[in-house]
Amino acid sequence: MIAKVTADRDISQKSILRRYMDLPKLLDLLHTRSLYFRRADGFSDRFEGALFPSLRKSLDEAFVQKLASDGADYFYRRAREGNYVSCWTIGATDNMALWQLYGGLKTSIAVTSTVDCLFECALFWNRSTHFHKVRYVDHRRVRNYVIGNYTDVLQYKSDAYKYEKELRVIVPQQEDGWEKNPIEVRLALPSVDTLVRGVIVAPEADSNFLEAVRELCKRYDLKAPVKRSRLSTYPK
Repeated sequence: MIAKVTADRDISQKSILRRYMDLPKLLDLLHTRSLYFRRADGFSDRFEGALFPSLRKSLDEAFVQKLASDGADYFYRRAREGNYVSCWTIGATDNMALWQLYGGLKTSIAVTSTVDCLFECALFWNRSTHFHKVRYVDHRRVRNYVIGNYTDVLQYKSDAYKYEKELRVIVPQQEDGWEKNPIEVRLALPSVDTLVRGVIVAPEADSNFLEAVRELCKRYDLKAPVKRSRLSTYPK
């Protein structure tokens, strides 16, 4: 397979991204100097990789007519178990729902980056990588779509998750034996500084937590600044 990096046309290379996480996940990033990816079926969203009813019908009809070697259930399983995903939030502003979801308002962290930075990391991996801006939909009502690869269904999520404003980095692992793919992989970074442009601590984090995060980043020689969320102070 020839490694290539592709992206949706409406993704700006300069877009600022955030990845919300708890302290152990920041430590994992710094210590392993790698980016964590989870297999698509490992997320809590039960609609992850779900097929639209019309797509499921067309796949099964093609299989019955012997126009395809497999049906919808196989496509669904392979799309979920044969792809790894790293999730990022588009935009530089605070997302209160994500602060609360990833560790709470006192002990969560957001790592900031840009699409450009992630592209540089993807080129370093020398693996096929796809950047998708998530489309939030009601799966039961979608009629117009283009699905050609196992990664394509992963650019759609239930509209219940609109608040995430997600950009997904998808790394396929579709070679023979994909059925035995591990639930997670870590891909080495050129350097953590290549990826991380800043570290933001949660809006209600106290001074001790802020200093602990700063000391941790200093210990691992991270050059990016560590700051409080803008929501931690009143506007002036």
